[in-house]
Amino acid sequence: MSREPYKFTLHKEGIFYKCYNEDAMLFVKHIKPYKIRHNHVKALGEDVLSLGFPLSEIEKGNLSFNNISDLLGCEQYDEANGQVIFDLKNDIKQSFEVFRDSVIENNKVQAYDIPSHDRILPLRELISMIKNFDLANSTPMEGLNFIQQLKKELQRIESGNGDI
Repeated sequence: MSREPYKFTLHKEGIFYKCYNEDAMLFVKHIKPYKIRHNHVKALGEDVLSLGFPLSEIEKGNLSFNNISDLLGCEQYDEANGQVIFDLKNDIKQSFEVFRDSVIENNKVQAYDIPSHDRILPLRELISMIKNFDLANSTPMEGLNFIQQLKKELQRIESGNGDI
């Protein structure tokens, strides 16, 4: 994906607007702190960061292109061919590599991982973990992995190795 230092682009994909790499970085730094996804794209031979939000955020007025333009310090924006392209006044996409590396590293450490202990977790700790799991910003696979980890811990409790 080519770097365009003076452009910020939202791509309309189905019922979402998505942005990638440097544009995703700008979005979370200047507009709204959404969760960024990391994928390795074999066809490109590189890691790609992406961020998406529903079209309804624009339609309901929670976000507006004018507001996005103001927050990014844009001169203007154009909507065409399923894209919204904002013209940036300055190259504000610096230090992307550092940002990308931190996102990749943070995605490796899952916030929902149940710590491995020699002891069985008390039920109140499991309940706390469930309450604190960020379902809105998790992928379906992250949710399934979390449930699987909870099931294993509950099986340990049921087998008599811990108190409820």
